Amino acid sequence: MRRSLSGVPVLGTLVDVVRSSFRRKLATALLLVFLVISIGTVGLYVQVGGLLEENVEQSMTAAAETEANELSEWNERNRLVVRLLSEHPVYEDGDRANVRAYLQTQQEERPDAAIIRAYVIDRRNQTVATSTNPTMERRTVGNLSWSERFSFRDFDDVQVTEPYAVNDTTVIGFISPIRRTPEQLLVVEVDTASVFQRFEHPVDNGFTRVVNSNGTVVFSDDAAATLTQYRDGARRASAVSSGLRGNSGFTESPTYENRVETEGEYVAAYAAVPNTDWVVIEHAPANDAYVITRQALRWIGGIAVFTLLALVGVVSGLGRDVTGALSRITDRAERIEDGQYDVEFDTDRPDEFGDLNRTVASTRDALQQRIEEIRDTKAELEASNTTLEERSEMVDVLNRILRHNVRNEVNVITGRAELAASRVDDDEAQADLEAVQNAAWELSTISTRTQRIKQLLAEEEAEPEPIHLNEALASKLTDVEASTPCASVEFDRCTSDPVVEAPQTFPTAVADVVEQIVTHNDGNVEITVSVTTENTDSDGGSVVLRVDDDANGLPALDIEAVKAGEETPLNHAEGLALWCLEWTVTKSDGELLVAPNNATLKVQMTPSSAAA
Repeated sequence: MRRSLSGVPVLGTLVDVVRSSFRRKLATALLLVFLVISIGTVGLYVQVGGLLEENVEQSMTAAAETEANELSEWNERNRLVVRLLSEHPVYEDGDRANVRAYLQTQQEERPDAAIIRAYVIDRRNQTVATSTNPTMERRTVGNLSWSERFSFRDFDDVQVTEPYAVNDTTVIGFISPIRRTPEQLLVVEVDTASVFQRFEHPVDNGFTRVVNSNGTVVFSDDAAATLTQYRDGARRASAVSSGLRGNSGFTESPTYENRVETEGEYVAAYAAVPNTDWVVIEHAPANDAYVITRQALRWIGGIAVFTLLALVGVVSGLGRDVTGALSRITDRAERIEDGQYDVEFDTDRPDEFGDLNRTVASTRDALQQRIEEIRDTKAELEASNTTLEERSEMVDVLNRILRHNVRNEVNVITGRAELAASRVDDDEAQADLEAVQNAAWELSTISTRTQRIKQLLAEEEAEPEPIHLNEALASKLTDVEASTPCASVEFDRCTSDPVVEAPQTFPTAVADVVEQIVTHNDGNVEITVSVTTENTDSDGGSVVLRVDDDANGLPALDIEAVKAGEETPLNHAEGLALWCLEWTVTKSDGELLVAPNNATLKVQMTPSSAAA
């Protein structure tokens, strides 16, 4: 079974503390929202930062790969130009002037190559045979600016020299054998500056270096960096090593050390140039490369801070207003509780708290009016209680008089009447004296029943309690049958032994009614009292008590008076027995039916829950 939060020792205490105050609830909610926004902002900050950094890496790597591909195309194009030049038939005649003129024309008019010089080398004597620059003719190969071993697989093979300077211009020589004169080689020197005319850097202030396997900067968008070492020392840079293996990638810690004007850290992307030992390295200052990233993160952080500050401001403002209004209403309600009804409320406030203030003020006015009414009622009740106490004392006095004086006087009357009857021989006089005796005894009976009514009205004896009808009625009915020899009282018990909630005087009230039936009828009377249970639509059913006789039943005046519910000068009962039963049944939440069909009377009651 899951335990509630309040059941956890420490957490339960915190929950109870928060629940006990609206301010704490508001502060807790604000803290939770603050945490959610903070966590979301951090997550967004990290995710966006990662995406933007990844975008920088991808864009710079793509730029390096594009430059490598363009450089490869430049290299292949120059190779093709040299092969085409070497295939011309001008070399067959061996006329140096014609060859020189052909090469000079190609140097000036060929748009697809930036040719600086072109010359033919005689492999037999290792000298320059013909050149677009006549001063180079008859110069030995050893005096040239490049040094390459002549090893060609076929006539289509073209060798590329290391970069070197010609008249302050960095060039690369393309060497091809001449098919028509195999003992000769054609050398075409191409300006490398044209390589970077189409390159575009993806990041402002970026720069490009093309490094060969020896670590020399072959090409550069900065002429001063050409023919310098990319990294000092014998160890090759990791980007160059990875590029020579055919890889492309990105590094945040390049080792280029010859960029004096570059301040701070920078990043680089690299890519290998196909069919060469060149590696293109695209550089960019870290501050410029990640400027968008920093701006985006700065905006995210600013928006998050603004949101949190706005949230704190709104919640604190509204929270202060709400908690302040609630505190004022609570304080005023406590003052009303202490009896100070002259409290003023903010009834002019237009919002919901104004409605609440107006409602509490209206409640205060109504409460004050009710209290005044209660005070007036209390004064009236106190005066009435005083009167009732005085009357109760008078009733007690009258009851004692009725019980003692009337009883004593009745004893005197019956004794004297009996003595007088013994002295008189006149039958009519004796009959009159006997009537006087009966009337006196009837008056004594009324006095006794008056005492029972007093017991019924007494609070300590009038409260209903569980009564077992079979046992309680049997005892009382036996006493009635014993005191009235002319009567036969039969009690038909209920087999289920029902229990009802009734005052203690209920069995006595039933017995008094049975006794009144006997005294109301002359001669022998047979009376049957039965208890049964009946099922009704309501739960538990009902207990039914029936009283029937073979004579004239109860006095008609008693029946009419009880049915009417009041005594009048023209409608009054001869005795008090039926009134006592009526009051007792009413106290028991039952129902008394006088003279129903086929019975003298019927009492219907609800079974007691104690019997369950």
